[in-house]
Amino acid sequence: MNKRLNIAEVAKAAGVSTATVSRVLNEKPFVRENTRRKVLRVIDKTNYRVNAVARNLRRKKTHSIGIIISNVLSPFYSVIAKAVEDVALCNNFSMVLCNGGDKPKKERRYLQVLFENRVDGIIISPTGENADYLKLLLSSGIAVCLIDRKVSGMVCDSVMVNNREASKEAVAHLLERGYRRIGLISGPKERTTGYLRMAGYLDAHKEYGIPPQERFIRYGDFSLESGRKNAALLLCESDLDALYVANTDMAMGAYGLLKERGVVIPDDMGFVMFDDPDWTRLVTPKLTAVSQPVYELGSTAAKMLFRRLQMPPDYVKTDTVQTVLNAKLVRRGSV
Repeated sequence: MNKRLNIAEVAKAAGVSTATVSRVLNEKPFVRENTRRKVLRVIDKTNYRVNAVARNLRRKKTHSIGIIISNVLSPFYSVIAKAVEDVALCNNFSMVLCNGGDKPKKERRYLQVLFENRVDGIIISPTGENADYLKLLLSSGIAVCLIDRKVSGMVCDSVMVNNREASKEAVAHLLERGYRRIGLISGPKERTTGYLRMAGYLDAHKEYGIPPQERFIRYGDFSLESGRKNAALLLCESDLDALYVANTDMAMGAYGLLKERGVVIPDDMGFVMFDDPDWTRLVTPKLTAVSQPVYELGSTAAKMLFRRLQMPPDYVKTDTVQTVLNAKLVRRGSV
């Protein structure tokens, strides 16, 4: 393992002042981009822990945690936030809720705000594009737990569902019922949930010996608007006979578009979605959906975070917990 340096040694190795290192760590302005990258490279290579800057600032616990979710209006994330809050209150902690909007810049800004407000831990559904800053937070002694998604290269606690297997089961159900031209509205390939759910779609086709067709695959951004847009594009494929949508918000958009266009489910088209919010049982027919243990996702992440907070500040990072919860297909009348 590389020697851990203090802030002065990091500054010397990077050829900058200690003030510059401090500005980089605290996301302050007036640092050139090439200088910022140089400092971060030294930090990464030397396993520097941000003791001088962060631990001196974090002289005492604040008994608060932060949660950064992708969409505060989404039924999925609102339930997760409620579960985290419930566990936090049981531990006499307060919770700071941040709506990252699935935007890397906004997410990074909220990470900075939470750091500046000295939260003791952070639960985040990450975009995947702020790994460097998340690593700095971990090094500063802030506990981090990833929820719903992972980040490449991050060594910390996480909780997810069995996205690939559950997605495969959903698409296999359509294939079992005779559908052969199944449209997919997937999330971004860069997000683990998007990639894994698309992989499940492909796995099911492979198992049934049916080559998937690229013209039936569209990529959204997990928003309602992208569900509408991509459903409209897929309806241009006149031989489409089923639609599988990879999250709640996109499914709401897609379903609304189909209803507006006069598509009758399941007579004209089969419909399956990943996530099972209350509205899937309020429409006619009720929708076949992959049901996630959403509240359990949030409560498990919060319990893992508080377990981490009870450990010594310099806990062994390899002693992390990767929890996978089971999602299951609920068969209803849309297939």
